[in-house]
Amino acid sequence: MTRSETLQGGPLLILIGELLLVVCSISYLVWWSVVFRPSSRPSISGGPFLAGAVLGGLGGVVLLAVGSALLLPRASGLALGATVGGGVALGAVLVWLTTTLAHRSLTTELPLIVVWTTAQVLAGVALGTSGVLSTPTTVGWLAATAVALLAGLACYLVFYSLGTVAAYRVGMVPLALDGVVAALLAAVVVLARAR
Repeated sequence: MTRSETLQGGPLLILIGELLLVVCSISYLVWWSVVFRPSSRPSISGGPFLAGAVLGGLGGVVLLAVGSALLLPRASGLALGATVGGGVALGAVLVWLTTTLAHRSLTTELPLIVVWTTAQVLAGVALGTSGVLSTPTTVGWLAATAVALLAGLACYLVFYSLGTVAAYRVGMVPLALDGVVAALLAAVVVLARAR
């Protein structure tokens, strides 16, 4: 398979999905900085930026899922199914852990962290088991996703215990990191060569 063949079908949709997740991150960061900046009133409406974040995020996750499905039957259907099931289980466990043990109120950020992580793992597993990515590259993809997950969870857990300025800054970390990871993963897809 040549590089041009690699960027068709599933891999191409995954690439576009990653780019949409970068748009989501940038839009969210602009929205957050406009609406939640401490000690200042918003000079512009944040609505269009929030819309960009929602549309970019939703489109990105959908394209990662569709791109992953298009790699079947070359990709492992069992591994993809286990990834989705694992994402659901992870979400349930994290809701339970954060609300009961950490006494953190459930907010939309936790499901978003879980959905983003599950979509990224799904895409990495699909690309890896279909032969688009080598095993070391797939492991790197999953490691980058894990770093973003752990950083997002750490910020999620401490957010409400921080002062206004610190919370404002910490609230930006997960989306900034998710955007960087999505950009890196998009580059991985572009540079990927089949085994």
